[in-house]
Amino acid sequence: MSSLVLLVELKIVDGQMDAFIARARVHRGNVLKNEPGCRGFELLVPTDASGTVFLYEVYADQAAIDHHMQTPYMQEYMVDTGPMIADRKRQLCSLASG
Repeated sequence: MSSLVLLVELKIVDGQMDAFIARARVHRGNVLKNEPGCRGFELLVPTDASGTVFLYEVYADQAAIDHHMQTPYMQEYMVDTGPMIADRKRQLCSLASG
């Protein structure tokens, strides 16, 4: 079975990029340390300085995603970063390359 990818596009509020990236790095560390079903988690910042951040998260299966969404540190991350995010688009994808 193929892995699942969460691709999240975030528009960051002006002036909040540095604070968001710092908080997202802490969250990434929590996920990679505590979730064996997470196979990868990357923060991507376009080079055009558009105020956009992409989260590229690879999970073993839907159960791993469900677990991720219910963790206390995920809830804390959502509360902490909520005021920093102007818009969020989330896409669930199959990892076709393997």
